[in-house]
Amino acid sequence: MRSFGGYVWADSPLHRAPAAAKLAGLVAGAVLVLAVRGPITLAVVLVAIAALGTVSRVGWRCLIAPLWGMRWFLLVIVALNALLFSSEEPLFSLGPLHLTVPGIERGLWIAARTCLVVVLGAMLTATTTPQQVVDGVRDLLRPLARLGVPTETVALAVGVTAQFVPTLLRESQQLMRAQELRCGGFAARGIMRRAVSYVRLLVPVFVCAVRRADELSRAMEARGYRVDGQRGTTRERGRS
Repeated sequence: MRSFGGYVWADSPLHRAPAAAKLAGLVAGAVLVLAVRGPITLAVVLVAIAALGTVSRVGWRCLIAPLWGMRWFLLVIVALNALLFSSEEPLFSLGPLHLTVPGIERGLWIAARTCLVVVLGAMLTATTTPQQVVDGVRDLLRPLARLGVPTETVALAVGVTAQFVPTLLRESQQLMRAQELRCGGFAARGIMRRAVSYVRLLVPVFVCAVRRADELSRAMEARGYRVDGQRGTTRERGRS
């Protein structure tokens, strides 16, 4: 089993399933997770997602890896809900901040839902290549083409985004390692020092994103790619 970007090479029913069906399943699964209102229902959804993850054969380490990168975001969600959700019978108060049990429960509930949706998204990217994602989006939006919706442009944008995200993540990790080797910014203790290090990382990451976008646009222009409004397909001018 070998990984390339977000895709994991394996032979499973999810890998062989049509991309359009998996995209529709992702949307339906996200709506179902957000509609959960009780711990029993949440447990049922968790078991179903665990079964899908086992069937996918991509490994749980790959599926839950994005959660580690979101740990500070999830912590902020829990903290904001715990401190700002309610002011009744607080466990601790400091000015406008009130730590309450309902707030903690609400924060953990939202964080749990977010984690499940992220795992579903990771399962899609791990079992579907970027080109299959483009084809799936195109198939799902095909009925809207009769209404004048530029479905091919939307599918191309989704495909470019799906390929850009893993690339930018890899470059961000390389920049973080380089900064650690030079000055140990991310390894330094203290939340403020870490925050400053992450802020310094934004500029080179933005420059890398702009450079990648410019290189991609130049490459597509050199190869004569265009969106054909009549056929709704992306092709090379030399072959049209």
